[in-house]
Amino acid sequence: MTGRNAVCLTVADRHAFAEDGVLCLRNALSANEVDLLRAAVDRQMACLGSSSTGYDFEAIARQVWNGDRMVETGSADRFDMERLKDMIRTDPLARPLQESAGTGQTGRFFYDVAAWRHDRGVRQVAFDSALPQIVSQLLEACYLNFWEDTTFVKAPQTRQRTAFHQDLSYFQIEGDQCVVVWMPLDPADLANGVTQYVRGSHRWDEIFAPNVFVSQTPIASSADIRCPDIEAAPERYDLISFDVMPGDVIIHHVRTVHGAGGNPSDRWRRAMSFRYCGDKVRYFDRPGAISQVGVAHDLKNGDRLFSADYPVVWPSPWPGFRMADAFDAQIRLQKGPQASTAGKGGR
Repeated sequence: MTGRNAVCLTVADRHAFAEDGVLCLRNALSANEVDLLRAAVDRQMACLGSSSTGYDFEAIARQVWNGDRMVETGSADRFDMERLKDMIRTDPLARPLQESAGTGQTGRFFYDVAAWRHDRGVRQVAFDSALPQIVSQLLEACYLNFWEDTTFVKAPQTRQRTAFHQDLSYFQIEGDQCVVVWMPLDPADLANGVTQYVRGSHRWDEIFAPNVFVSQTPIASSADIRCPDIEAAPERYDLISFDVMPGDVIIHHVRTVHGAGGNPSDRWRRAMSFRYCGDKVRYFDRPGAISQVGVAHDLKNGDRLFSADYPVVWPSPWPGFRMADAFDAQIRLQKGPQASTAGKGGR
């Protein structure tokens, strides 16, 4: 694991992304950058139960399918869990999406978002690694906005799958000059739940309604159509996956349909993902999209993503410029000399 100092995508890389809607790059991140993300994920997981944004989807799925019990999520309040449960229970096509192997008792499907807002290490990787330049080349973007980060962890013996879905409908954006960069923090393959992609699905010319992850049930407020039931007949689709190591990244188009198995193995599968938007993307308050955490902008539909909530991370103003340093300086100016730069020592 060395990381890429000089970024130069090949013709084959560009062709693969254009045709397949997904591209795997080896050694895109350095060992230090992977360690920064691992430390951030450890801090997020340590706050499960007291955090307003962290969830265990494995535990939620058990509660959803367990009679009339209330869904308990600790201090997490980003989602209306009773409404989610009602949507699933009234969906005639809904069914549990779980691996037959694995006990399900020791598993955990951890989810959290927006670590970049409080964790300097995440900002360093999202803003100042090779990723912004790589993505700008793939998207042929004049400039690049960082949209958000998400953490997905499947502990050993996790039965819960990730329902196949398309990311575009989860975001308040219009336009498809957008990618998601999935970064494994442990070795990942099909046995422990690496993401699978439907090759070429970004060219289906369809927008699919967001689902609730633990079920294929679409979010009720979305006007878009239901995602196909890929889990029922995976052999009908051209599924592609990659065996990856920490430092590798998988980049998929925002329209590429994807999902993941559980993790019935005895190995961890920690991962974080970044979302980047190019200059052609505009803000759109999409019905059914999941509300973002901590946003304070007043953008209107059709506006460019010019807001402190969506930092411009490419191009760099000059060689050696560090966007994470500039962001920290902005925080200190806004909050005064006692402003925290969390991520060096904690949340």
